[in-house]
Amino acid sequence: MWVEIEKGVVLNEDYLEKNKDKIGEMMSIFSAYPDVFIDFITPETTNMHLFFYQRITLRAVMRYKDVYITAPRAFSKTFITILGLMLQCIFMPGTKRFICAPGKGQSAQIAKEKIVEIYDRWPLIRKEVVGGDISDTPGNFGKDYVTLKFRNGSQFDVVGALD
Repeated sequence: MWVEIEKGVVLNEDYLEKNKDKIGEMMSIFSAYPDVFIDFITPETTNMHLFFYQRITLRAVMRYKDVYITAPRAFSKTFITILGLMLQCIFMPGTKRFICAPGKGQSAQIAKEKIVEIYDRWPLIRKEVVGGDISDTPGNFGKDYVTLKFRNGSQFDVVGALD
């Protein structure tokens, strides 16, 4: 099922066409089990591992249209929500996702912190966002807004309640 890529292999159109079915099967699995995708792309040098409840939350975010969560402090609600929405943007081309918050300024600041944390933990997610250099923080970050545009045409925004 897995497509082994040898070190030094160049991914080109012929290689992708040849392995299209296997890659599609992997993407279907990763869409239903985003925590497995996160495990797959986690660098060996990191000590970050998802807790069981975070895995279930990510799966729910990817599988259902509406998800309501009542969670205690230290659940990583914002982090998991942003990660889940970013994964939706990656796996569903042309998707538009947003987080709505009452205080745009504070929510934009918190969202930027969580996005930078995601970029640091999973560099491959960083490469899916267009804008800025890879060494920079890709995306459009302002005082009271955040917009991430993905290579597949998807978009993630942080907006105010009245916008």
